[in-house]
Amino acid sequence: MENTKLALGKRIRELRVQKGLTQEKFAELLGIDQRSVSNIECGNTFPSKTLFKIADVLDTGLKDLFDFEYLTLSDSQMIEKIHTKISQLPSEYLKLVFRFVELL
Repeated sequence: MENTKLALGKRIRELRVQKGLTQEKFAELLGIDQRSVSNIECGNTFPSKTLFKIADVLDTGLKDLFDFEYLTLSDSQMIEKIHTKISQLPSEYLKLVFRFVELL
């Protein structure tokens, strides 16, 4: 559960930052204090009472809040998963991925 709380907190922070919200503004929109937002984002508390409101304020679904597998993987695990996915792509998609990676 600790890893889930931490990963969920990181994901919420990531989505909040993408929306351009400070912790203070986010807390205001949620109707909680900034310290509570900090505790959620640090993985100290699970936002069971505010989870639906968080999704609403961030304009996302609950499923997207829990889309954080990439936050829990090591670099080598991510590379392995990427390699597996890429090796299964048809040639035309492989070329697109190559072009995208070259742009990074």
